[in-house]
Amino acid sequence: MHTDHPHESIHPATIDRSKPAAPKRSFARGIVAKGRRLRQRMGVALGLGVGVAALVVAME
Repeated sequence: MHTDHPHESIHPATIDRSKPAAPKRSFARGIVAKGRRLRQRMGVALGLGVGVAALVVAME
């Protein structure tokens, strides 16, 4: 009996061909991207706060 043949009866959706490390890398990239966006937003908020404070001091 020949036992080296591939199993044609197995549905391709049941075979996990994804790399185990791929989700971790995408997760880490997401965290880094979120950190960058947060720093950018914090910089804009800080800049606006300093600008408004300077404007208030200049108006008085």
